[in-house]
This record gives sequence, structure tokens and C-alpha cells, in this order.
Amino acid sequence: MSFFSKLKKLQCLGGSEEPRPDKPLDLKTVDCDWVKDENRLAHHTNDFDTPLLVLRRGQTFLVKMKFQRKFHKQADKAFIELNLGANPQLTSAKIRCPLVDTLNDRKWGMKIIEEDHETFLVTFKVNIPPNVPIGQYKAVVEFTSHLADDQVITTRDKEPDVIILFNAWCKDDAVYMESDKERTEYVMNDLGIVYRGNSAWISPKKWNFGQFEENVLECCLSLLDKDKRVKAKPAKFAQKKGDPVWVTRLISAVVNSQDDDGVLEGNWSGDYAGGVAPTKWNGSVEILQQYLQTGRPVSYGQCWVFSGVVTTVLRCLGIPTRSITNFASAHDTEGSMTIDNYVDQNGDEIELGGDSVWNFHVWNESWMKREDLPPGYGGWQAIDATPQEISLGLYQTGPAPVTAVKSGEIYLGFETGFVFAEVNSDRVNWIVEQDEAGDYAITSVGKRYLSSVGKFISTKAVGSDERNDVTATYKHPEGTAEERTAFKRAYAFGSHPEYQDGFLAVEEEGKGLTLDFETTPSANLRNGDGFSVLIKARNDTSEAATVDISAVLHSTQYTGEKKRFIKRQRFSSVPVPGNETVSREFAVMFSDYDGKLVGLNSMRMSVVAKVKETKKLFADRFEFRLDNKEAIDIKLDKDKLRVGKEHSVVVNLTNPLPVRLTNVTITLEGPGISSPLIRKLNRSVVAGGTAQMTFMIQPKKVGRRALLVDVDAKQVKDIKSHLEVDVVESVQ
Repeated sequence: MSFFSKLKKLQCLGGSEEPRPDKPLDLKTVDCDWVKDENRLAHHTNDFDTPLLVLRRGQTFLVKMKFQRKFHKQADKAFIELNLGANPQLTSAKIRCPLVDTLNDRKWGMKIIEEDHETFLVTFKVNIPPNVPIGQYKAVVEFTSHLADDQVITTRDKEPDVIILFNAWCKDDAVYMESDKERTEYVMNDLGIVYRGNSAWISPKKWNFGQFEENVLECCLSLLDKDKRVKAKPAKFAQKKGDPVWVTRLISAVVNSQDDDGVLEGNWSGDYAGGVAPTKWNGSVEILQQYLQTGRPVSYGQCWVFSGVVTTVLRCLGIPTRSITNFASAHDTEGSMTIDNYVDQNGDEIELGGDSVWNFHVWNESWMKREDLPPGYGGWQAIDATPQEISLGLYQTGPAPVTAVKSGEIYLGFETGFVFAEVNSDRVNWIVEQDEAGDYAITSVGKRYLSSVGKFISTKAVGSDERNDVTATYKHPEGTAEERTAFKRAYAFGSHPEYQDGFLAVEEEGKGLTLDFETTPSANLRNGDGFSVLIKARNDTSEAATVDISAVLHSTQYTGEKKRFIKRQRFSSVPVPGNETVSREFAVMFSDYDGKLVGLNSMRMSVVAKVKETKKLFADRFEFRLDNKEAIDIKLDKDKLRVGKEHSVVVNLTNPLPVRLTNVTITLEGPGISSPLIRKLNRSVVAGGTAQMTFMIQPKKVGRRALLVDVDAKQVKDIKSHLEVDVVESVQ
């Protein structure tokens, strides 16, 4: 029996004390009062720069409706209808939220909690279930009235859109995080740090995640429909928008542009014509705003840029997320769990395979339950948007349970084996020889490393700018039985090529000589200065040896890709007494590498040493980078900035190189302070000279904030600085 049939029977029996209304229920105002300020504060969404109401699932919110007459509890029915997508009937994403007497945490429902019988203002509390799809919903309020003359009249009123996000504060949400400090860091913090450099010199850089800035939320939500799988089958994937496993996997695919005209185009060539160098970016905001405006991939990005954008997108959508840097990060193209490098007897690198070890690689971790996996694999999940290898037809990686990575269970999760190889591969230097036909053959194992990748895995600490080393979450201590067991388990499930069968039994040619390296000065090497690399040869036997050493220096991308030849040097007939170490200096002047550096000023030295007495060959390599000198000074017109007031920021640049700088561009931005501002200097800057640029900003939010500045020129990239500032309310 329908609601109104029951009502009519009740009235006939005299069970209703109040006569049915004469006119239908309708709003007295144009729209409902969605109580934005109160709701947004309760849902931790008040920082979003959007006029729309932003809510989190698994939580209640208030809505007030003012009617022309009293709400009749027996004769009137009310619904809130929410529609996700252009055609919700085809995607099962149409929600009808009914009026109920008691709210159920797991179901949609709205309950009257307050009525004003004089003004006819009714306050409803509405419950959002903890597993609903996230996104931007079109909202309608619907009222059906059974009138005194037996008419049943329905009215519908279109309301402003409502946005629903994941909720790390709700215990029933799959992304629930217990610690409030961690929620604040991994969902709410809009300024962070990405780590770059190498294992010998870790360089922290501020990054403007800016998830609350103008148009960023709109862009992030639009990405949920960019994936070509969603476009092809919207009905199938609509409900998946409530699953953080699916959403993070989708974001890992659409943040890169390889498959679906996603956000960011990767470029490791060193030629950035048609875009900007990846080192130019200070944060994600400009990238996402540009992508939303143009609908075309932004040029260009590299791994830390992809990671920064992913952190922004997933924090914006409500999934706790952080950027992770792995130093000495292996890129295993064959799934073999080994990284193979080849050199000839002269120390020249021979390109025979696609494996490489990056100085560093930055990916992401997101926090979630894994109900699709056995118990124990929830928590941090590794995801990676940097386009490296194709998986199931797309450039996507993860989510891979970090606990499964540590144990070598590469069959659990998505692309877990690829992540395992990044942090725990074995690395082998093979010495090769070219035959008359031009083919290369392996002559010996120059060096095998069991613990040379996966170093100092880093992320920003909770609540501070300290570095948090999370290496122990990815791998057991190097050399332990647990670590070797994890490697063998992963290797057994890997797809290694036939020529590597029995590889684990391969041993080095034999001990005799160990190569080591040291830079002079021993502190940070600076771009613009000369330096030396000390090549140390240690004789591991008691017999004296005579050694020929060949060393070659190249500039490289941070990915390990060789770019420009810099210098070669040979040291002939070096006497090395038994059980002693002898050093030779490889000196490099600025003129040797001027104009040859790319990206992050990375270099690699390859060395082959031949012991004349035994004819044995030993090979090793040494990766390092040159840090840019401090060159930026930031000055404010006031000690404290005021919200809504215009302030001037002066950026002073001192040329850090002994050559003239041309095509100088300065970028300034800061979350809650200023959107990205870009200025081009209209002159060159002589060696040791200075230049000045003034920016006008108007802060939007109070609190401790940061201004980030980047300077790029033709001769040098990635000169960065930041200044922390206090922003206070304006004086009335």
C-alpha cells in the first residue's frame, strides 16, 4: 500500500488530527539554505576556493528549507535527489534521499531536526553513506503533497551542485586514518617537500600542492572522467568512483598524457621546446589550472612533478597521500629483478639493454583499506604516474601494498613487482667485448652489487619539515636473511629472460681490486666551480699489482641516461702495493662542463681498471650532481601580510655562474598567498651581476604561509628559494 493510500485510510478512520493542506508544498526562497559555512567547517572543506558546497561522505550535513506553509508530516513527502554524471539513469548514479524518522549511518536519509511554525523554516539533517561515489552532483529538491481535494502534486526545484569527497575522518570510509596529525598532514597540508638529489646529497625542495586553490578542485574532479575506460563504459565505472583503489589507479594513468591526453607530458630529452623545463615548476597549481583552461597536456614534467601533481589531486579528492623519493632507484624493463649495465675495456658505456638506475625517483603513497586483498595489506599503497612501463595497455602503476613490496610478494596488488625492483634489485656491471661482426659478448662480471639500490627512501615528516626515512617499510635491512628471502621470492615470480637463467648462481670474476670514489671538495659540489674526483684503487690481495685505469665522465639525466661527453682520462701503470689503496685525481674545470649539463646537473663517471699481472678487469661507476648556488633573496614590504591587502615582493637575483645569463624567467607563488606569477627579465645578467623584479600579491588566507620562487635561464635551471611569512586578518 502506498504512502498516500495509507494516509487516506488513516484519515477515513479518524486517525489524523490535522487536515490535509489546500496547496502544495513549495519553497518560499529561490534555493534551499545549504548552510555552507557550518557544513564546510564540519566537513573540513572550508579552505576550498569554490562557491559550491563541498562535503565528505560518511558524515551528516544540514540543509534548511523555508516553505510557504507548514510542513505536513502526513501529507507531505520530501526528497533530495543527487545525480552524478551527464546521464545518471545510465550510470546507476542517481540518488534519492528520503525523509526518515531515524538516520542510518550506512544509508541515505534526511531527518527533520528543527521546525519554526511561524516562519515555516525546517532544518533537515542529511546522512551521506561512507561508500558513495565521489564527484560533483547535480542537486534537486522534490516535494510531493496529498491535498485536501485528493490531488497529488509534485514540485521540483533545481539547486546548486554539491560535491562529495572521500572522508579520512570517518571510520567506515576505506580511507579512514586514525591520527588527526596525519590527517592534517596528508589531506589538509597544501605545502610540502619533494626530495631530489642522490644518495650522497639529499636535496629538499618546497612544493606548492595547492589543493584548495581556485579551479583546482574542478580540475581534479574532471580527471575522474578522462580515463578512456570510463569514457567507453560510463555505466560500469560510475560506482567505482567510490573505491579508492580504483580512483588512485585511474589517477596514476590520467596524470600522464601517454594514453588519454592527461595532465602532464613527460620529457627527459633535455630539449624542452614547446613547453618549459620540468625544473621550472614550484608546485601543481599552475599545471592543473592550465590543463583545465586548455584541455591539453601541459609541457613538461619529470617524476617529481608527476608525483607533486598526484599528491595534489588525491589530497583534493580526500585520499591521504604523500610524495615518496627513492634514491638509487632501479628501472627494471624486463621484470627480472636485476639491473644490468655494460662497459667495454676502455670504460665506455655500451647500450645493450633498457635497464637503468636513477639518481632518484619520486612516486606516491596513498592510505586505504585493501578489501580486495587478504588481511594485512591495507595501509600505505605505492602508486606512480610517471610513464615508465605499460601495464594492461596503459601507463599506470599501483596501488601496490608497501607491505607486499617488503616481503617480495609481487603477485599481490598492481605492479608490485615493478616497485619491488625499484627498491631491491641486484645490480650488475658486465664487461663486454666487440667481435669482428660488431656484436658484443660478455667477457666477465665487472661488479655485482647486492645492496646498491633503494637508498634513503624519504618523505616529509608529519607536522615538520624534517625528512622521514621510510626505507624500513619497503625492505628488510640489506644483507639480512629476510632481505635475501624477499629477493628470491620476487625473483622466482619475475619474468626474467632465458639468458639470465641461473643468474643467482653467478659470482664475480674474483676478488682482487676494489674501486671507490671521493669528491673534492668533499662538501656540496657547486655548479659554476671546478672540482675533482679521487679514484681510489684498493688492492685486496697481498701481492703488489700494476693497474691501468680508464675513466670517462658524462653529463646525465637524473634517470641515468647518458647525455654529453665531458672528459676522459687514463692513468697507466699505477703501482698498488698489496693490501693498500692508491688514489688518482680526475680534475674538472667549469669550462669542461659549461653548456653540457641537463636537468638537475647530474654526472656519471665510468671506470674500468685492468690488473696487468692477472689480466683481470674491474668496473665501477660513480654518480653525483652539482648543486646550484644560493642566488635568490626575497624581500617583503611588511613583516606581516594582511588578508585582502596588496603587498609588494621584491626578488633579487645574483648570477651564480662565471658566464652571462640570458632568457631569465622568474616565477613566484604560494598557497593561500598568490597564484603563480611569471615575469621575464628584459635583459641579460653578467657574471656576478644582479637583477631585481617586483611582484604584487594579495593574500587570501591567514596563518603561516610560504612564498616560493624559481629562476630559470638558458644557462642554468632550477634556482629556487622560499620565504616563510605570516598572514593576519586585515584591520577594519
